[in-house]
Amino acid sequence: MAAEVLLADAKTDTVGKDVSIRVVGSQIPPAKMTLQIAISGTAKVQIQGRLSRKAPWANIGDQYEKSCLTYIEPISDLRAVSTETGADSSVSVWAAWAT
Repeated sequence: MAAEVLLADAKTDTVGKDVSIRVVGSQIPPAKMTLQIAISGTAKVQIQGRLSRKAPWANIGDQYEKSCLTYIEPISDLRAVSTETGADSSVSVWAAWAT
């Protein structure tokens, strides 16, 4: 799926002193999902998912403090939450999948 489709599904981005959120999921779960997390500077990133829009967000796996490539089972709704982001730091999270 193209990044433009993912970004179009993101209703809002929230950026603040301590927290930034971007929705990175879609309505149709993929067969396989790969996540790439890029952290420049200092930050902590937690991947969260939920099975339906009415369900609460749940943490998936560990909290990441370094850039990495990780694999997860497909989830309908997915997001990355960054906290403790340094002043000159940035965080990018990309989701990719194959059928």
